[in-house]
Amino acid sequence: MVFKFTAPGSLTEMNADAAADWHTEVNGYFKGSRNPPETTFAGSRNQFFNPADGIEADAVEKEIGWTAFPRPLTISSATDDERWNLAEESRFEQVEYCEWSTTRDANGKVLKITFTCEDRNYFCALFRRQPEVVLALYREHVSPDVQMSDLVDGLGNYKPVNRWNANSSDGAMHMIGGPNTIGAAVELVAGACVVRSNPDGTLKTGARELIICGNYGARERHSDPTIGAEVNKLARAGHFVALANPPQLAFESISFAGWDVPDGVAPEDCWTYTRGSGGRAVRGVLEAPEGASFVVGDIEINGKAIRFGGQVADGIRIKVTGLAHMLGQATIEAEIGCIGDPVVSGTGGATPAPAPEGRPLNRFRRI
Repeated sequence: MVFKFTAPGSLTEMNADAAADWHTEVNGYFKGSRNPPETTFAGSRNQFFNPADGIEADAVEKEIGWTAFPRPLTISSATDDERWNLAEESRFEQVEYCEWSTTRDANGKVLKITFTCEDRNYFCALFRRQPEVVLALYREHVSPDVQMSDLVDGLGNYKPVNRWNANSSDGAMHMIGGPNTIGAAVELVAGACVVRSNPDGTLKTGARELIICGNYGARERHSDPTIGAEVNKLARAGHFVALANPPQLAFESISFAGWDVPDGVAPEDCWTYTRGSGGRAVRGVLEAPEGASFVVGDIEINGKAIRFGGQVADGIRIKVTGLAHMLGQATIEAEIGCIGDPVVSGTGGATPAPAPEGRPLNRFRRI
């Protein structure tokens, strides 16, 4: 059977032409990330593989999850209200592979909050072949008032940032933030597959030291250091690593700890996954059940009424699913030195680190 990268969320709306385009798009991510960048101490990415080239029978999957609320806003804010408000001001601040839009009434009370971890490039691929399907999705999930003219530029091309998908108040069909893409996640996994050694021969294992040394993502986020650390652990064990098919961002879970919903309604009855299936949900909505006497703004979390989407994002976890195969069979090429470090003239490089747990280890040839 010919391998095909399938749609995020196991969605089935793509026709054959759109599905072929999407496979080509994602295959390009893996091919492009397989070759290391031409920079000092980038390291070998030989333990990163493209699932389209074949997956061995011993393959295992590993879910890697993190908090949806953007950590950069948390560490730069003095109070919860400040960080929640900042996250609401711009979708481009929502950098943990999850974005949201908050619907309010005329008085500013929260009626509904929509969360998405869908990829904009998926919608670009879908629109090229099935523009009418994209329009229908917007009308179903964002507003019945969406027009085709709202979604295209002067040449008729799809605009990911458009009237109905540009901010945190008018709707959210898919993610728009620069780093919030499947391609970025693939590149991060590829960079994190490089095993790195300290000068004394021990291997780097900490999430922060790895991402700083490998420069494969943003060190202050929840997502990038977490993904990098878990992927690097698989690489250090001698596995070949990738993202599972379908490569995607998905909702891992939502916690309702500390929630107080009026009328004795269970918090779970206010939350619905509206796109994606089989543990691969890509869209979630918080809204009072039909016929309820309250709205979302009447719900309290830890004693505070919901006024911002970020209060809910604090309890949401997003995930990617890693894939490892040829378990323990990799020749580990530990890189001594970090990206950007100067090469000391005349040293000939440092001594290669010992292979952990008896795994073979080769000296990496500088690029």
